[in-house]
Amino acid sequence: SSGQQRCLHSIIQVVMPVRHIVMFTVQDEATETQIGELTSGLLALPEKIPEIKGHELGVDMKLPSGQAHPAGKNRSIAWTADFDNDADYETYAAHPEHVACIKEKIAPIIVPGTRAAIQYVR
Repeated sequence: SSGQQRCLHSIIQVVMPVRHIVMFTVQDEATETQIGELTSGLLALPEKIPEIKGHELGVDMKLPSGQAHPAGKNRSIAWTADFDNDADYETYAAHPEHVACIKEKIAPIIVPGTRAAIQYVR
């Protein structure tokens, strides 16, 4: 019934851990300094946002198969962050340090339209 579905959804919201993955492409014109500031900015977030319980940063290896994939070129950067629940993810999403990282370090060098993200129960 719909009541049971609402109850199950409420349980998932409260107790299920959440993983956030975001990927995007950096502009070819981005400097090594800008890319370094972007990666160091992401890696500094767990110290500033206690809701982040685990994280991983990946920089594409630019292997030929990923650069010439029939479905499209690989993204440049992947960021994964883990949270105890969806409320902690939402806190992170709106956190001033996270927003500043996006505005100051990511937005200036991202290729528009390349961001892809997902949040799911892990």
